[in-house]
Amino acid sequence: MKNIKIGCLFLVLTMFLVSCAGKKPVVVQNTTTIEKVITETIHDTVLTVQKDSSSYNALLECINGKVAIKSVTQAEPGRNLKSPKVRIADNVLTVDCEAKAQELFLRWKSTYITEHKQEIKEVPIITNVLTWRQETQIKGFWFLVSILTLIIIAFIKTTFKKTI
Repeated sequence: MKNIKIGCLFLVLTMFLVSCAGKKPVVVQNTTTIEKVITETIHDTVLTVQKDSSSYNALLECINGKVAIKSVTQAEPGRNLKSPKVRIADNVLTVDCEAKAQELFLRWKSTYITEHKQEIKEVPIITNVLTWRQETQIKGFWFLVSILTLIIIAFIKTTFKKTI
């Protein structure tokens, strides 16, 4: 008789332990997207250099049948031009005017980096949704377990009353 009582008790405890399963947590989706946009722009421009001039005025005279410079009345340099160099040789007038070197290089590249951070907030994803049939089976199971428990308790009480 003791073995039957222990067996019934073991059966009831086993049923309770097997039937109590923890609920699965709801899966939550949290997504963060970072998008980098790199924009490169090439710039160029045209620089306008203002006109420049230099001037030279001189008085000429004839010496022994050849032309010669008597006196310089005005020699004016420009912003970039030096004063002209004037020479007369064999009745040929030579004027040299030199300018300073100018380097104009205006081309550059600009890079813009923009970041777009997009967060998708926590959206609950419902998984394993029970149908009405499954819910009815679960409720019916607990109803049968409670009836079986009452029967076992009544059986144990009647068994103890007979032995006492």
